Amino acid sequence: MPELTAEEYSELKKDILERGVMIPIEFDEFGNILDGHHRLKICQELGIKNYPKVIRAGMSESEKITHARKLNIARRHLTSEQKRGLIREQLKETPEKSDRQIAQALGVSHPTVAAQRRELEKIGDVEKFTTSTDTLGREQPRLRKTVSVFNPSKREEKALLNPEVVERMQNSNANPVTISKQLLSEAKAERKSYTLNNTMPEDICRLFVDDIRNGLLEIEDNSVDFVITDPPYKREYLPLYSDLSRVAARVLKNGGSLIVMTGQSYLPEVISHLGENMSYYWCMTYLTQGQSPQLFQKRVNTFWKPVLWYVKNNYSGDFTSDILRSPENDKNFHKWGQSFGGMSDIIEKLTNPNDLILDPFLGGGTTGAAAVSMGRKFIGSDIEQENINISHERIKECYENARS
Repeated sequence: MPELTAEEYSELKKDILERGVMIPIEFDEFGNILDGHHRLKICQELGIKNYPKVIRAGMSESEKITHARKLNIARRHLTSEQKRGLIREQLKETPEKSDRQIAQALGVSHPTVAAQRRELEKIGDVEKFTTSTDTLGREQPRLRKTVSVFNPSKREEKALLNPEVVERMQNSNANPVTISKQLLSEAKAERKSYTLNNTMPEDICRLFVDDIRNGLLEIEDNSVDFVITDPPYKREYLPLYSDLSRVAARVLKNGGSLIVMTGQSYLPEVISHLGENMSYYWCMTYLTQGQSPQLFQKRVNTFWKPVLWYVKNNYSGDFTSDILRSPENDKNFHKWGQSFGGMSDIIEKLTNPNDLILDPFLGGGTTGAAAVSMGRKFIGSDIEQENINISHERIKECYENARS
């Protein structure tokens, strides 16, 4: 575009100093200036940071140039020859478009465009077309709707960097942040979807007898996505939490999580033991609806349990709620057993189908039953063969019930 003269630039700077920026500076979604180069430069010279701006997303490079020309023709004090020069440049770039289309795009009359086309055709700068594209679809490439966001927030600017957001905005008046959230929700729903085979695959579940104090060496290093478990709560079992921390640090993949349900009587000690090899991340609330054990030694009726969340290196999974719910009490398979519904809630919130989950305190197999019923893979270990036998039958039955 023709540069401002020194006098024009000085007058514009004086006006901005007195009244501020009256016409928004326009950018594309990548931060490139479409219109307002001189206004932005003056703002930088004057230290003005809060100026009006517009982000126009979804425009092709050709559309951006056309848009800039239109604004300059309409707003700047260009000479007639300078305006004709902009029209000629547009004709050279899009000769296949009709005179009316170019005129409409630049905000000028179509006879003016036609006159410039004839001049360019005479000297061979524009090919003579027997047809041109028009608004009725005759050789007319479909024009995309331009998306404008006035005075966008930082979140809107970030959302507009996603081409999927821009594409969806072509047919929607929704805010780019709202569309970004929709896309994230749809992607999460797709990740959470699963189908179960007619029969339970052999490799989906592996159970074995072992003591966590031995290190569970059958499990490969860096092979597990989540350790989800409910160890015993009594004081005498506190050293097991150190063993659990050590095993989890070895078998979990980078970014994997250790999810531990526990009581509250020795919570500081539990947290200390688990932190020996894993990094504390969060404490979640596990609501035990309809269950209120009386802890006489503490004179407390408790309606919830802590679920401690530790990670190996950095967590990068989905956003999730830290409220978990157990809809029922279930001690049918083990005296310390948790409910199927409660474990299902933990697995649904934190894991995805095909994730590999380990429970080294298998007990009655609730974690495994919930995991395979929801399309996850599972490894379980316990020091009692009887618990392995019970869990094997239960997990198989739950899988079949979920499939049907």
